[in-house]
Amino acid sequence: MSVLDALMRLGKPSSLSEIAKVTGLSVSQTHRYLASLVNTNFLRQDPISLEYDLHTGALRLGLAAMSRLDLFEAAGRVAQQLVTQTGRTVLLAVWAEQGPTVVRWYPGNPPIYTTLAIGSRLTVTRSATGHVFASFHRESFTRDVLAHELGLDSAGSHVDMPAIQQRVGADYFAEVDSTLIPGLRASAAPVFDLQGELALVISMIASPSFPVSGDTEARSALLGAARDLTGQLGGRWPRPK
Repeated sequence: MSVLDALMRLGKPSSLSEIAKVTGLSVSQTHRYLASLVNTNFLRQDPISLEYDLHTGALRLGLAAMSRLDLFEAAGRVAQQLVTQTGRTVLLAVWAEQGPTVVRWYPGNPPIYTTLAIGSRLTVTRSATGHVFASFHRESFTRDVLAHELGLDSAGSHVDMPAIQQRVGADYFAEVDSTLIPGLRASAAPVFDLQGELALVISMIASPSFPVSGDTEARSALLGAARDLTGQLGGRWPRPK
Protein backbone atom coordinates (compact mmCIF):
# COMPACT_ATOMS: atom_id res chain seq x y z
CA MET A 1 0.00 0.00 0.00
CA SER A 2 2.87 2.39 0.66
CA VAL A 3 4.10 1.76 -2.89
CA LEU A 4 0.68 2.58 -4.36
CA ASP A 5 0.45 5.64 -2.14
CA ALA A 6 3.91 6.77 -3.25
CA LEU A 7 2.96 6.63 -6.92
CA MET A 8 -0.23 8.55 -6.19
CA ARG A 9 1.70 11.28 -4.39
CA LEU A 10 4.43 11.43 -7.01
CA GLY A 11 1.73 12.18 -9.56
CA LYS A 12 3.67 10.86 -12.57
CA PRO A 13 5.35 7.73 -13.95
CA SER A 14 8.33 7.12 -11.67
CA SER A 15 11.47 5.06 -11.47
CA LEU A 16 12.26 2.33 -8.98
CA SER A 17 14.68 4.57 -7.10
CA GLU A 18 12.15 7.43 -6.87
CA ILE A 19 9.47 5.15 -5.46
CA ALA A 20 11.88 3.56 -3.00
CA LYS A 21 12.94 7.00 -1.76
CA VAL A 22 9.34 8.09 -1.13
CA THR A 23 8.34 4.86 0.62
CA GLY A 24 11.50 4.60 2.71
CA LEU A 25 11.86 0.95 1.68
CA SER A 26 15.00 -0.65 0.30
CA VAL A 27 15.36 -0.81 -3.47
CA SER A 28 15.18 -4.61 -3.47
CA GLN A 29 12.07 -4.71 -1.31
CA THR A 30 10.40 -2.00 -3.39
CA HIS A 31 11.20 -3.94 -6.56
CA ARG A 32 9.51 -7.08 -5.22
CA TYR A 33 6.35 -5.14 -4.36
CA LEU A 34 6.37 -3.42 -7.74
CA ALA A 35 6.64 -6.76 -9.54
CA SER A 36 3.66 -8.13 -7.61
CA LEU A 37 1.59 -5.03 -8.33
CA VAL A 38 2.45 -5.22 -12.04
CA ASN A 39 1.44 -8.90 -12.12
CA THR A 40 -1.97 -8.03 -10.62
CA ASN A 41 -2.52 -5.06 -13.00
CA PHE A 42 -2.47 -2.45 -10.24
CA LEU A 43 0.66 -1.01 -11.85
CA ARG A 44 2.24 -1.07 -15.27
CA GLN A 45 5.85 -0.65 -16.33
CA ASP A 46 6.86 1.18 -19.47
CA PRO A 47 9.05 -1.19 -21.53
CA ILE A 48 11.30 1.64 -22.71
CA SER A 49 11.68 4.03 -19.76
CA LEU A 50 11.15 1.21 -17.20
CA GLU A 51 9.12 3.68 -15.13
CA TYR A 52 6.08 2.52 -13.19
CA ASP A 53 2.61 4.03 -13.13
CA LEU A 54 -0.89 3.24 -11.89
CA HIS A 55 -2.88 0.81 -14.05
CA THR A 56 -6.43 -0.54 -14.42
CA GLY A 57 -6.51 -2.38 -11.09
CA ALA A 58 -5.84 0.84 -9.21
CA LEU A 59 -8.46 2.62 -11.31
CA ARG A 60 -11.11 0.00 -10.49
CA LEU A 61 -10.26 0.24 -6.80
CA GLY A 62 -10.56 4.03 -6.84
CA LEU A 63 -13.85 3.99 -8.72
CA ALA A 64 -15.27 1.40 -6.31
CA ALA A 65 -14.30 3.62 -3.37
CA MET A 66 -15.89 6.68 -5.02
CA SER A 67 -19.14 4.81 -5.70
CA ARG A 68 -19.44 4.00 -2.00
CA LEU A 69 -18.73 7.51 -0.78
CA ASP A 70 -21.73 9.47 0.46
CA LEU A 71 -20.91 13.14 -0.12
CA PHE A 72 -23.22 14.48 2.56
CA GLU A 73 -22.27 11.84 5.11
CA ALA A 74 -18.62 12.83 4.76
CA ALA A 75 -19.50 16.53 4.73
CA GLY A 76 -21.66 16.09 7.82
CA ARG A 77 -18.81 14.60 9.81
CA VAL A 78 -16.49 17.43 8.84
CA ALA A 79 -19.14 20.06 9.58
CA GLN A 80 -19.89 18.65 13.01
CA GLN A 81 -16.19 18.62 13.85
CA LEU A 82 -16.04 22.27 12.80
CA VAL A 83 -18.93 23.10 15.13
CA THR A 84 -17.18 21.33 17.99
CA GLN A 85 -13.91 23.12 17.24
CA THR A 86 -15.30 26.66 16.84
CA GLY A 87 -18.71 26.65 18.54
CA ARG A 88 -20.17 28.39 15.47
CA THR A 89 -23.16 27.36 13.39
CA VAL A 90 -22.15 25.56 10.19
CA LEU A 91 -24.19 25.02 7.06
CA LEU A 92 -23.70 23.22 3.75
CA ALA A 93 -25.06 24.60 0.50
CA VAL A 94 -25.30 23.33 -3.06
CA TRP A 95 -26.30 25.05 -6.28
CA ALA A 96 -29.97 24.50 -7.13
CA GLU A 97 -32.06 25.92 -9.95
CA GLN A 98 -32.63 29.21 -8.15
CA GLY A 99 -29.12 29.56 -6.75
CA PRO A 100 -27.23 28.62 -3.54
CA THR A 101 -29.48 26.48 -1.36
CA VAL A 102 -28.95 25.32 2.23
CA VAL A 103 -29.10 21.51 2.45
CA ARG A 104 -27.61 20.88 5.92
CA TRP A 105 -27.64 22.93 9.14
CA TYR A 106 -25.51 22.24 12.23
CA PRO A 107 -26.34 24.50 15.22
CA GLY A 108 -23.51 26.03 17.18
CA ASN A 109 -23.26 26.88 20.86
CA PRO A 110 -24.99 29.18 21.51
CA PRO A 111 -27.37 28.45 18.61
CA ILE A 112 -28.33 31.19 16.18
CA TYR A 113 -31.99 32.02 15.73
CA THR A 114 -32.64 33.17 12.20
CA THR A 115 -35.10 32.76 9.35
CA LEU A 116 -32.48 30.71 7.50
CA ALA A 117 -33.13 26.97 7.49
CA ILE A 118 -32.69 23.88 5.35
CA GLY A 119 -34.10 24.74 1.93
CA SER A 120 -33.39 28.46 2.22
CA ARG A 121 -31.98 30.12 -0.87
CA LEU A 122 -29.04 32.46 -0.33
CA THR A 123 -28.25 35.44 -2.51
CA VAL A 124 -25.22 35.36 -4.75
CA THR A 125 -24.38 39.03 -4.26
CA ARG A 126 -24.75 39.46 -0.50
CA SER A 127 -23.90 36.11 1.12
CA ALA A 128 -20.47 34.59 1.70
CA THR A 129 -21.81 31.31 0.33
CA GLY A 130 -23.00 33.07 -2.82
CA HIS A 131 -19.64 34.77 -3.29
CA VAL A 132 -17.92 31.37 -3.31
CA PHE A 133 -20.37 30.00 -5.89
CA ALA A 134 -19.92 33.11 -8.03
CA SER A 135 -16.14 32.68 -7.86
CA PHE A 136 -15.78 28.93 -8.46
CA HIS A 137 -18.96 27.54 -10.01
CA ARG A 138 -19.41 27.38 -13.76
CA GLU A 139 -20.38 30.76 -15.17
CA SER A 140 -23.09 29.10 -17.25
CA PHE A 141 -24.88 28.23 -14.00
CA THR A 142 -24.39 31.49 -12.13
CA ARG A 143 -24.71 34.07 -14.91
CA ASP A 144 -28.50 34.40 -15.04
CA VAL A 145 -29.03 34.32 -11.28
CA LEU A 146 -26.31 36.91 -10.75
CA ALA A 147 -27.70 39.20 -13.46
CA HIS A 148 -31.19 38.86 -12.00
CA GLU A 149 -30.03 39.82 -8.52
CA LEU A 150 -27.98 42.77 -9.72
CA GLY A 151 -30.92 43.97 -11.76
CA LEU A 152 -33.51 43.76 -8.97
CA ASP A 153 -31.57 44.42 -5.79
CA SER A 154 -30.66 48.07 -5.34
CA ALA A 155 -28.12 47.08 -2.67
CA GLY A 156 -26.66 44.30 -4.78
CA SER A 157 -26.39 46.58 -7.80
CA HIS A 158 -23.58 48.43 -6.05
CA VAL A 159 -21.64 45.27 -5.28
CA ASP A 160 -18.35 45.03 -7.18
CA MET A 161 -18.71 41.37 -8.11
CA PRO A 162 -15.57 41.20 -10.33
CA ALA A 163 -13.47 42.40 -7.39
CA ILE A 164 -15.17 39.93 -5.05
CA GLN A 165 -14.62 37.07 -7.48
CA GLN A 166 -10.96 37.98 -7.87
CA ARG A 167 -10.40 38.14 -4.11
CA VAL A 168 -12.31 34.93 -3.32
CA GLY A 169 -10.68 33.13 -6.24
CA ALA A 170 -7.26 33.95 -4.81
CA ASP A 171 -8.05 33.29 -1.13
CA TYR A 172 -10.49 30.34 -1.46
CA PHE A 173 -12.48 32.16 1.17
CA ALA A 174 -15.35 34.64 1.39
CA GLU A 175 -16.75 36.59 4.31
CA VAL A 176 -19.52 39.13 4.88
CA ASP A 177 -20.61 41.14 7.91
CA SER A 178 -24.31 41.99 8.32
CA THR A 179 -24.88 42.19 4.55
CA LEU A 180 -27.33 39.28 4.54
CA ILE A 181 -28.69 39.31 8.11
CA PRO A 182 -28.00 42.29 10.41
CA GLY A 183 -25.61 41.42 13.22
CA LEU A 184 -24.40 38.14 11.76
CA ARG A 185 -20.95 37.54 10.29
CA ALA A 186 -20.57 34.72 7.79
CA SER A 187 -17.63 33.02 6.12
CA ALA A 188 -17.51 30.34 3.45
CA ALA A 189 -15.06 28.07 1.64
CA PRO A 190 -15.30 25.79 -1.43
CA VAL A 191 -15.21 22.00 -1.58
CA PHE A 192 -14.17 20.39 -4.88
CA ASP A 193 -14.84 16.92 -6.27
CA LEU A 194 -12.69 14.44 -8.20
CA GLN A 195 -13.10 16.40 -11.45
CA GLY A 196 -12.16 19.71 -9.87
CA GLU A 197 -15.75 20.95 -9.96
CA LEU A 198 -17.31 22.83 -7.05
CA ALA A 199 -19.23 20.16 -5.14
CA LEU A 200 -20.62 22.27 -2.31
CA VAL A 201 -19.83 25.24 -0.09
CA ILE A 202 -19.26 24.92 3.64
CA SER A 203 -20.14 28.07 5.57
CA MET A 204 -19.91 29.28 9.14
CA ILE A 205 -22.05 31.88 10.94
CA ALA A 206 -21.02 33.94 13.95
CA SER A 207 -23.39 36.01 16.08
CA PRO A 208 -22.28 39.14 17.99
CA SER A 209 -21.65 36.87 21.01
CA PHE A 210 -18.53 35.61 19.22
CA PRO A 211 -15.74 38.21 19.45
CA VAL A 212 -14.26 39.40 16.17
CA SER A 213 -10.82 38.60 17.59
CA GLY A 214 -11.59 34.90 17.13
CA ASP A 215 -12.44 35.20 13.45
CA THR A 216 -8.89 34.54 12.23
CA GLU A 217 -8.66 31.23 14.08
CA ALA A 218 -12.16 30.26 12.93
CA ARG A 219 -11.23 31.09 9.33
CA SER A 220 -8.23 28.76 9.52
CA ALA A 221 -10.45 26.01 10.90
CA LEU A 222 -12.97 26.52 8.08
CA LEU A 223 -10.30 26.44 5.38
CA GLY A 224 -8.82 23.31 6.94
CA ALA A 225 -12.23 21.64 6.99
CA ALA A 226 -12.85 22.52 3.33
CA ARG A 227 -9.47 21.13 2.30
CA ASP A 228 -10.02 18.00 4.39
CA LEU A 229 -13.41 17.32 2.81
CA THR A 230 -12.03 17.99 -0.67
CA GLY A 231 -9.32 15.42 0.04
CA GLN A 232 -11.88 12.86 1.23
CA LEU A 233 -13.74 13.29 -2.06
CA GLY A 234 -10.55 12.69 -4.02
CA GLY A 235 -10.58 16.28 -5.23
CA ARG A 236 -7.97 19.01 -5.39
CA TRP A 237 -8.26 22.75 -5.02
CA PRO A 238 -7.56 24.52 -8.33
CA ARG A 239 -4.74 26.98 -8.72
CA PRO A 240 -5.47 30.47 -7.37
CA LYS A 241 -7.16 32.71 -9.92
